[in-house]
Amino acid sequence: MPINENSTFVELPWLDKASIALPHYIYSTGVPLELTAFVVLIVLATSIVIFGAYATVQQPKNAIDANEDKASELYDITDRDGCNLFLGSADSAKNVDLDMISYKTALAFPVLAASALYGLDYLIRKLDVSKIKLLNYYVVFSLFGSSFVLYNIFTASAARNLGYWLGLKGNLSALIKRYRLTLSEDHELPLGLYERIDPKAMGMSKKKLEEFEEFMWERNHAQLLRLPKIKSRDQLTALVFDSRLLYLILASVATATTYYLYNPQLQENYDLPSMNWLLNNTIATLLAMGGLAFFRIGNIKVASVLLIALFAYDIYFVFKSTLMISVATGIDLPVKIVFPRAPASLLNFKQIGDMLYQQLALPASMLGLGDIVIPGTFASLCLRFDYHLFYTNNKLPFHKLRSIGVPKYFTAAIVAYVAALMATMTAVQIYDCGQPALLYIVPAMIGAVALTAVVNGQFRELWDYKEDMKKYEPEKLKHKRVKADEGDKDVKMTVVTSETLYEFGDVTDESDDTFIIDESTDADDDSDESDLEAEISHLLQDQEIDVERISDLLD
Repeated sequence: MPINENSTFVELPWLDKASIALPHYIYSTGVPLELTAFVVLIVLATSIVIFGAYATVQQPKNAIDANEDKASELYDITDRDGCNLFLGSADSAKNVDLDMISYKTALAFPVLAASALYGLDYLIRKLDVSKIKLLNYYVVFSLFGSSFVLYNIFTASAARNLGYWLGLKGNLSALIKRYRLTLSEDHELPLGLYERIDPKAMGMSKKKLEEFEEFMWERNHAQLLRLPKIKSRDQLTALVFDSRLLYLILASVATATTYYLYNPQLQENYDLPSMNWLLNNTIATLLAMGGLAFFRIGNIKVASVLLIALFAYDIYFVFKSTLMISVATGIDLPVKIVFPRAPASLLNFKQIGDMLYQQLALPASMLGLGDIVIPGTFASLCLRFDYHLFYTNNKLPFHKLRSIGVPKYFTAAIVAYVAALMATMTAVQIYDCGQPALLYIVPAMIGAVALTAVVNGQFRELWDYKEDMKKYEPEKLKHKRVKADEGDKDVKMTVVTSETLYEFGDVTDESDDTFIIDESTDADDDSDESDLEAEISHLLQDQEIDVERISDLLD
């Protein structure tokens, strides 16, 4: 049966029924009609930022490797998952920090966002972008990836904590098994499929298996082929996964399929004006958290530049142009979270049953994902800085189950974010028009975090904090060594020679090493120098002095 605006409530799919009935139920409980939508948006946005921020936590550079503390009850095999300190391929080793936002990217971001805004506005006016399926198909495929990553993170977290609370050894490992599928070169086995042969697989005791193997050889000249150990040089690549993989794929496919089936732009028989708010918020939440997981900033300077640049962008396109509002309301994509406003009259299920969809549709308050993801990246960086401080003060192995107490910088950022959202909603009520949320969020968050740093005497440490890794560039390293060698030429070194005593270094320093050359050395200078060079070539392995430079000085 085709679904459209003239369909009755009874004819609608169950998800649309829930999205229509739920606001009537919520508002009938006596909550303030004017504030409820704003409160729901603030709670949802803050929850996305908090959970998304914790999803980005990984082992800091100054923490001890978790694998050095496997005996701890806090140890979990997922402690290293997602950490960019562990380089698993030649490409990742040679191209570190490709996912980090740089100064150039931060400054270019408002330009790129403005270009996208103008492009979407053009499509809305000229081509009716609401009917363009390509954008929605793009969301379908993006949603699969975001869903997979987030379901993986949250199911791992749930299993890890459940295992810890139950006192299971290995925590997550006790509930979820991990496997490695390896592609390697082989020089021993004949072609075919092989399985492990051991007493468990054969259903025998070890002694019985030995008897069986002996029998097969003596009577049939048949051998049991056991899988040999794989040498590192023979392993070409490997895929590490766990027993959740199939379920994660199925859940991600189900999520993307639900979005596809309930999308008016992708279904001819589902012709409602827009996607229902429950599904929209679910998809928007997954996309926002996926954005927080992938959109990483490595230091506070770049984060501040990005926030300030988008601060100016947001103000211009809200106050100086109607572009942002027209795009936000003119395109039906899950790029915002919404909540229906209070209906003119509250209805019960009996009254709703015979009414048409167009009679039941409600206007909604909204908050763009940009007002969640951008502040969320800043809050995530603050949380990781809190972890950095904890492991600086506590030389401990990193474990995801380890509590670091109250993360003060992250807490300051979240409190400021909530206060800024409340100020934004208040301004919307007072002026009865859309407000640029970043106008309130950016100064509040930067100010709160900076003030916290000043009060704790850690502003310099916060300002200099960096997560990015140094890329290996041989030419630059060679240039630095050349400059260092040129500087070393100015270093004065005294070589005192006598018949059998050679001393180098600062002769005023009593800690300098003194080397005795064999008494049988000839008196001529060439022989003395040769003996000296031969002796110190063996003795200076741990010294920062070049033997060739000693020879130059002797000349």
